[in-house]
Amino acid sequence: MASAIRETVTDLEQVRQQLTQSADGILEDMARQARCSMRDIIHCLPRSLWTEVRGRHFINVMHALSDWGDLVTVIHNQDVILEFKGPIPRGKTGHGFFNLHGGTGLSGHLRPERCAHIVFVRRPFMGMETASIQFFNETGECMFKVFLGRDEQRQLRQDQLDLFERLQKALLHLDQADQGACA
Repeated sequence: MASAIRETVTDLEQVRQQLTQSADGILEDMARQARCSMRDIIHCLPRSLWTEVRGRHFINVMHALSDWGDLVTVIHNQDVILEFKGPIPRGKTGHGFFNLHGGTGLSGHLRPERCAHIVFVRRPFMGMETASIQFFNETGECMFKVFLGRDEQRQLRQDQLDLFERLQKALLHLDQADQGACA
């Protein structure tokens, strides 16, 4: 058992070194190879590339995303990489779920209480800048990710990038205020 923990720590140190040299790559593959969670791998990225807030903001983030226009929603596990390009529909809580009410396109039933962490990530992928909001459960597995859209020149949409940065700062401020109130 101690040997397996030591191997994971060593693997994470190797991942951290690799991601310090280049933040590009498929993080899910790195997590599988290092036998750790996707959130552990995110934490190996240079600190300037990610900001983590509490999962309690899940519903507010989903409401905000529904006003951002076309986004790319991704579910990536060992069996599938599923991508949907289009708007996030409005949702509401009911019957224990946050229900996305898309008439066409994306719809579904999400469990907001299972979201423990939300991470805002900006990093290169396949040579292009990306920005995403990633939702993690309590075991550190990624529930799903939402990537910002691109313009005609394949650059991140500036309007969405501005909204991304504003939301990230607002939620971080709320979490810091909560910590100060508890101190």
